[in-house]
Amino acid sequence: MRKLILLVAITLTSISTFAAMNFYTAELHLNDGSLKKGLANFVEYEDGDYVYFKLSEKSDVEKIESSSISKIVYTFDGEDYDYEYLKVYKGWKQVKIKESPIWVEVIKRGIVTLYVARTTVEGGVGVGAMPSSRTSVGFRDYYVMRDGEPAAKLYATISTFNNNQTFRAKAPLYFSDYPELADKIKNKEYSWKNLEEVIDIYNNWVEENK
Repeated sequence: MRKLILLVAITLTSISTFAAMNFYTAELHLNDGSLKKGLANFVEYEDGDYVYFKLSEKSDVEKIESSSISKIVYTFDGEDYDYEYLKVYKGWKQVKIKESPIWVEVIKRGIVTLYVARTTVEGGVGVGAMPSSRTSVGFRDYYVMRDGEPAAKLYATISTFNNNQTFRAKAPLYFSDYPELADKIKNKEYSWKNLEEVIDIYNNWVEENK
C-alpha cells in the first residue's frame, strides 16, 4: 500500500512538473544521426541532464538525456537558435573541466566557435533566459573552443561590473599563437564590445596561414 501511495505521489508530481513547463518549437539532433521535430522545454544554464520533448501540444512528454543530443535548434519569432550541451573548464585558472556539461547558445561557428551561457539576476525571468527575453539577462559567460579541444574555455564575462576584466585576461592567452592580436587585446585596442570581431579576425588569420 505504501509503495502504491509513493507511486501515485511521484506520478502526480511528474504531471504537475510537465503542466508547469513551457514548450517551444524545436528540433533535437541526436548523436545517432536521427532528428526529432516538435516541442521542447527551454534548456537552462547548468540545469540540463534531461530535455523534455513532445511531438505536439497534446502528445505525451518524452524525457531525453542531454548527453544523447548533439544540438537543439529552437525557433523564436522566425529565427533559429542553436544550443549545445558543452563541456567547459571551470574556475579562473581554467585547468580542470567541470563535472557536468552546460547548455550554451552557439553565437558564431568557425575554426574557433563562440558560445554564450546566460543567467539572470534575482527577480528576473529565471535562470537561462531564452533569446526572446534577452533584455532581462544579468550575466553572460562567453566561451571559445577549437575543433579537437576537450572543452571550451572562458573568453569573457559580461555583467554590470568590469566587463573587460575576463576578456583582457583570458583572450590573449587563448589567441597566443597570433601574438599581434593578443597584444592588441592587452593594449586595449579591442574590448568586450569586439568579442565577435576578434573571433572573425583570428579565424580569418588561421585560414590565410594554413
